[in-house]
Amino acid sequence: MSTVNLIRWSGVASLLAGVLYILGSFLHPAGEDLAAVSSPNYLLAHLLIWASLILLLFGLIGLYARQVEKTGMFGLVSFVLAFIGTTIAVVLVAPGATLLPLVAATAPDLFAQLTAPPAFVLLLFLVTYGLGFILFSVATMRAGVLPRWAGLLLIIGIVLQMAAEGAPLDKSLLQMIRITAPIVLGLGFAWMGYALWSEKRA
Repeated sequence: MSTVNLIRWSGVASLLAGVLYILGSFLHPAGEDLAAVSSPNYLLAHLLIWASLILLLFGLIGLYARQVEKTGMFGLVSFVLAFIGTTIAVVLVAPGATLLPLVAATAPDLFAQLTAPPAFVLLLFLVTYGLGFILFSVATMRAGVLPRWAGLLLIIGIVLQMAAEGAPLDKSLLQMIRITAPIVLGLGFAWMGYALWSEKRA
């Protein structure tokens, strides 16, 4: 398979990642407490989000490779940060897609310990995933190879998602952000992926 085809198929991965992320976030019950984990939608939602993040790892490679000549060192740094952040996200979401529903049903006392990752992991995730995708989006917009508006959607989605995780906001506003952020973020990934897949190059 040629490099061009590999890049195009990574676009499909990014497109599917965006769609699955939106769908999984839509199905996800509010919160991550014991009641939420016990919801029948919780496992399916986390499986969809987990699958979307794994697909995004493949999508990122193609998105970067397509514009590597235009983004330079700035693009490389942003790609590495975003890739590491996505890998951390895969690890953080994995328990929700595998163990947490079982633990919630059989050993609720253990549940709190498993849902509280070390502070340094959360800080590392914030720096790599949050900052990485913001920088990657800026590099994409500057390169002008992929749709600039898709890059802007990623920036907005990431900022909203980070705000939903740590900002002291009104409860109703927080819920609105938690609904909006994954839609905007997923649309950004899907748009970039579609642009990559639909390109016709020699």
